[in-house]
Amino acid sequence: MVRTVLMSLLIVLGAGACSAAPSEPERVDDPVLDQTGTSATLVHVVDGDSIDVEINGRAEEVRMIGLNAPEGDECFGERARDALVAYLEDGDLVLIEGSGDPVDHFGRLLRYIYVGGDNVNGRMLADGNAVTLQSDHRDRELFVEIGNVAADAGRGMWAADACGPPPPPGMSIAQVQYNPPGPDDEVLNDEFVILANEGGGDIELAGWILRDESSQNRYVFGGPTLGAGDSVTVRTGCGTNRPGTVHWCSERSVWSNGGDTVILQDQHGNVADRWNYQGTE
Repeated sequence: MVRTVLMSLLIVLGAGACSAAPSEPERVDDPVLDQTGTSATLVHVVDGDSIDVEINGRAEEVRMIGLNAPEGDECFGERARDALVAYLEDGDLVLIEGSGDPVDHFGRLLRYIYVGGDNVNGRMLADGNAVTLQSDHRDRELFVEIGNVAADAGRGMWAADACGPPPPPGMSIAQVQYNPPGPDDEVLNDEFVILANEGGGDIELAGWILRDESSQNRYVFGGPTLGAGDSVTVRTGCGTNRPGTVHWCSERSVWSNGGDTVILQDQHGNVADRWNYQGTE
């Protein structure tokens, strides 16, 4: 039997936390579930949220539940993979199913990974190596809280200078309309995000990225330049760009009604702002 052990929340270190060495997070017992796990042998760490394992002589790929690490070619992607390697290299792996689907649409096993009784999924989030993925699983609310604390503390990928010089101050996510009236995919331009320049100088948005917590949805800005006090609305559907409005031109809705994370990154990939919400379907 494997006693389920999860991360407690990290202590928020304040604005200077991004340059400080992470402290070792405390652990707390999670009495939600005692469950027999499956022992696995690590073969290869694919990236920051998936691994290849061997189970009773059978090769399997495991996708970690509840998180999404940056891709290998994205800001912090290689460091997220290196962190997962370090968490897994010295221990015996135990895989535990969540409360949702046992496999994803690629046929990968969806699992919590435990090493020495510690939930590695939660560890990745607590140290800022991944974004909380608000899929349906038993520890969703806890993972959201852990991820929010890591982001507020500027840990890992959430540090202002995670991948280069920090972005100019002032850019913020001012409003998110993730669930406009009507069928989501039929009112795409009623779904939008408003970004505002609350700083004191011009900010050139070319090369900046607006994204969600998944690995699929990315909007790369070709402009504009926002003066102090200016804003731009990013509408999900297609249309003619004009001053103050640009169009993502997505074929489907981007922002999940059930909860999502809106992330604004500068041209280097540093996170300039984020907006996490736990919506309703």
